[in-house]
Amino acid sequence: MKLATTCINVAHSKEANLSKYFSFIDQAKKADAKLIVFPEQSLQGYLHSLIDLRLDTLDYQYANAEVVPDGPSTQKLIKKAKETGMYIIYGMTERDACDYSKLYNTMVLVGPEGFVGKYRKVHQPADELHIYVGGKEFPVFKTAIGKIGMLICYDKAFPESSRELAVQGAELLIMSTAWPFENPAGDRNKDIMLKYYNLYDMVRAVENQCFFISSNQAGTCGDITYCGHSRITSPSGIELACTGFDEGIIYADVDVQAEIIKGKTHGFIGLNLLRDRIPCAYAHIGAEK
Repeated sequence: MKLATTCINVAHSKEANLSKYFSFIDQAKKADAKLIVFPEQSLQGYLHSLIDLRLDTLDYQYANAEVVPDGPSTQKLIKKAKETGMYIIYGMTERDACDYSKLYNTMVLVGPEGFVGKYRKVHQPADELHIYVGGKEFPVFKTAIGKIGMLICYDKAFPESSRELAVQGAELLIMSTAWPFENPAGDRNKDIMLKYYNLYDMVRAVENQCFFISSNQAGTCGDITYCGHSRITSPSGIELACTGFDEGIIYADVDVQAEIIKGKTHGFIGLNLLRDRIPCAYAHIGAEK
């Protein structure tokens, strides 16, 4: 099975971003990919700034939010998924269907069968707290290509997030993000935020012995410059493909279950990390601090 993930220079324009979606989906279809992943907030565009609460950001996000799955963009992507026979995962601003004052930073999963599910970001940094309502759970979705669990950006800094998905049986951990540089004008290869990004991808894959697929924004949108490096990582923590800094699409041909078994038997000298957990020793992990 072929998996695809993208790195995109997103705009604050749903029309422009949807056009890129469809272009990449068509490329992935020609390559016979069964899954394609798009970045966090790649439908509407992410915040204009992480550190300054701007009224234009509030106005834009409220004006462009959509309900899920009945909103027009999700309906277009459901149609595209059915036409191509692919699973499509993308990030967007979701409006609560019952309370229009509530917005969520959401990932949506659609496929050949239609709407599959959504995940609302649990861990929210900086000015996201002023705009979005946080999610409360990490659901896992059973699909024809494997069990999928989703994360958004800051979530991957918390090992509990990925582990919660893994213990539910997730085989593909999908992480959409808008991960920025700390210092865009500096040496990008030495940027500390890029180092964290790369480290988390590898560690979250190998500690859960699952695939970890990340999709990040690239270039500049608003006041933020993003570090790219969308990546497919194996259950053994091996990078299978990476976009680097630039916009693009990458692929990896995988056997999901065979690679997971390999990760649990060869990838870590035969150690099965989920099997060898001692949950009764972790009494404080879920405790409030």
